Amino acid sequence: MSVTKNKSRGVRAEYEVKKFLLENGYFVFSKRVSQRGPDIIAIKGEKTIVMEVKNTKLSSIKIKNSQIKSLLDTAAEISKKTVLSPKTILGVKFSSKEGGWTFISIENQIYEDKIIKKQHENLLELSKGLKSFI
Repeated sequence: MSVTKNKSRGVRAEYEVKKFLLENGYFVFSKRVSQRGPDIIAIKGEKTIVMEVKNTKLSSIKIKNSQIKSLLDTAAEISKKTVLSPKTILGVKFSSKEGGWTFISIENQIYEDKIIKKQHENLLELSKGLKSFI
């Protein structure tokens, strides 16, 4: 699988999340593919979400510690400079047959790689998965 196809699939997953958040009244910042930092920062009133979005055809995916650190650092910086207290979320789309989304809240200062495995009973549609965070 080429890097270009992987990035393209990732961009589509980010777009799905961004579109859903916009439809639910959030103001959404998203970065360019080549930029560092969280994929999405979304704000609605006092609710704020800082999110890393991944898409994979495999049955598991590794989120690098640097990406988790970036999520947590960005949320901490927002908290320090505003009245907002962002939720930090990893969103993974398993795009293989019988796929779906899983969302994991990252709330503490863990700076190690995180493996997220596809578990059929925990996979949801995008709207059902994100509803608990918005």
